[in-house]
Amino acid sequence: MINDAYGAKRNHNLERALEKELSGKGKKAAIFHLNMKLNPYKTAAEHIKSTCAGIGTDELGLSCAILRYQHILPRVMVEHVNISSKTVEDRVVSETSGYYRKLLVQMIKVAWPDAA
Repeated sequence: MINDAYGAKRNHNLERALEKELSGKGKKAAIFHLNMKLNPYKTAAEHIKSTCAGIGTDELGLSCAILRYQHILPRVMVEHVNISSKTVEDRVVSETSGYYRKLLVQMIKVAWPDAA
């Protein structure tokens, strides 16, 4: 709503405004928080995906994301499949191992018991 109103008045959206006004980590953080307000499920799904991107897994980031988004995880899981054709559980299983994997899978199953 507010993004549409801003876009109608300024001919660009709020994300573009933040990109123009900010830089560095502040810009990245502000855009992330804006997107968490405008489209929280997609943003959270992209965040989970990004913790596993590249060489190695950001284990702290992945753990924090799954725990932090626990209350919206069912919807995040649906959005995650839409953006990556992979469930959050599949991503966790492919990116982790051992007791850490078991812990994360259990955290996912608590949020969405039907995921298994």
